[in-house]
Amino acid sequence: MSFTIQKDNGVADDDHSVKRPFGCTLLVLTLSAFAVAADAGYVVHKRVSEVRLTLVATDSTGRPWQGLSASNLAISDEGRAIPDFQIRVANDLPLRVGVLLDLSDSTAKTWPAVRMALAESMSGLMQPGDEILMTTFSNRVQEQNVVGRPEDLNESLHSSPGGLTALYDSLYITFGHPVFSEGSEPRRSAIILFSDGEDTLSCRGMSDALEAAQRRGIAIYTISTHKPSLPQTGDSVLHYLASSTGGRDFVVKDQAGLRNALQSIHDELRNSYLLYYRPAEGGKTGFRHVLVLPAQSANLHLRTRAGYYPEP
Repeated sequence: MSFTIQKDNGVADDDHSVKRPFGCTLLVLTLSAFAVAADAGYVVHKRVSEVRLTLVATDSTGRPWQGLSASNLAISDEGRAIPDFQIRVANDLPLRVGVLLDLSDSTAKTWPAVRMALAESMSGLMQPGDEILMTTFSNRVQEQNVVGRPEDLNESLHSSPGGLTALYDSLYITFGHPVFSEGSEPRRSAIILFSDGEDTLSCRGMSDALEAAQRRGIAIYTISTHKPSLPQTGDSVLHYLASSTGGRDFVVKDQAGLRNALQSIHDELRNSYLLYYRPAEGGKTGFRHVLVLPAQSANLHLRTRAGYYPEP
């Protein structure tokens, strides 16, 4: 999958938005023979016999929509209507949440506030059976720790802020972590990314990170800290990451805004639905676009990922 973000929004297209250093380019050329083996760790090789999409439904005020049913929805797969689908409440699904903290030079000053709010929010989110993958990064992934108890959150973080930013590489690596491996039972998977959306070092591009997220069914929620009235270059990147995967992007200016954003993410993760259906045989083999629309109420707002990858 490829995309283009218009340059008048302050972001160049994906092929040129990251100035990759010579060492990175040389590494890619030298190790190209091993690319398939490296990628294999991040791709779920499974024939798609059933599409599963996590669906967020809210009313016009942003509050979770209760009692959603199939009669409320109209589904299309690559423009073809899907008449037979099922929906169930996903509140009881175990959560697999990755918290990805950008500790590069451009975001270092926000780290103390984020750390305090994060521990408080995750304590309210986690339930028995949930797991959180804590990841810190700057020019590379620094730490990755799986946390099963809220009280272990702060103890799992020891990284120091500073350095350049390898955003897309860090996302790609995080999506490939075993905590997000597909199991026999459905689950709710999401990433909460604290970053300004800038990337100065990655070998991979945004399209690589998005494909990895789509293959694993992981929603991306992003939180950037600055005055919302003063848009930053990376805001468009964060918005695209979130909207393509069924998540949301937040821009907050202070501690109160940060807590509100985390509470909104908490509410969505605990008040979502699972939509599933069997796709038609044959047809497109690449990325398949799915559209989910309200069938009746104009006050119903729906959000899910843009589609899925069927396996050959």
